[in-house]
Amino acid sequence: MRIIIDTDPAMGTLGGDPEDCFAIMLALNTPEVVVEGITIVQGNVPAEQGYANARHLLALLNREDVPLLPGCLRPMSGTRTTQIDLLERRYGMKQITDMIDPPPGNPDAASFLIETVLASPGEITLVTIGPLTNVATAMQLSPEFSAGIQAVVMMGGAAACAGNISPAAEFNYWQDPEAADIVFRSGVPLTMVGLDVCHKTQLLPAQVEECTGAGSTLGQFVLEATRPWFKAMAGGEGRESLHLYDSLAMAVAIDPSLATFEDSYVAVEIGDGPAQGMSVSYHKPFQRWIVRHPETNARVALDVDVGRFNEIFQARVLDRIK
Repeated sequence: MRIIIDTDPAMGTLGGDPEDCFAIMLALNTPEVVVEGITIVQGNVPAEQGYANARHLLALLNREDVPLLPGCLRPMSGTRTTQIDLLERRYGMKQITDMIDPPPGNPDAASFLIETVLASPGEITLVTIGPLTNVATAMQLSPEFSAGIQAVVMMGGAAACAGNISPAAEFNYWQDPEAADIVFRSGVPLTMVGLDVCHKTQLLPAQVEECTGAGSTLGQFVLEATRPWFKAMAGGEGRESLHLYDSLAMAVAIDPSLATFEDSYVAVEIGDGPAQGMSVSYHKPFQRWIVRHPETNARVALDVDVGRFNEIFQARVLDRIK
């Protein structure tokens, strides 16, 4: 399986959600997966910090052979002032990885996506675990790009539960609603792994402490980078644990039998009101009939085999940190 990971990794920016990097580890530790590249997008942290965090992780994993490309710094629409303000404030968060500029002459994320997909049409799956800005930008730049993608597996949205960044919306779609809307209208085979299934997963501090106890450089980095987020979750949700959003999406991309899906028509709210970024999933046929959308544009995960996912995460992530 050949994939490109589009991500906003915050492991290395204290107080940012570190979980994208677990998903990257999962992919790199899966023998049947070839990671053709990692593209960085704004989201959990500004893209400049995300690039530095991903570069540091790849060095610790001895995988600097994987192409790493910087991507979009802001949402597609400059009117997303709340989202842009959130990014601006996150420049002030403590950084424990060295900031590093991309090598001169490297393509940007959108160009890399287009070039890689068009060089092997029908062979590349995009696993998107951040806002969809890079992917939507590539779709707008190249009319042939969408047709060349094998599939997109997205961590994003919610089909039948409340949001997490707002009562209505999941963070990745909220951070760039225009981008999500473009992707859902693209005609590409889409899989949405949303909050409905991601909230059934969790990682506890004790699990991280156990796998980092040997004191390896990678283990110490993971331990230091995750502690502030566990504390943030305790303050926000009342329990010191984190959901494995991105790792679950990655695992489902690799092994779709982990999840139960329904075909759906998904629309994204691109207004600027309190429901901005909300995903509305018409996964019941009568709902699509009512709104005159008999066609579907995505399959939506509604249940997951948590036990089997936990085994995969333990073997391909936690056990590899020790």
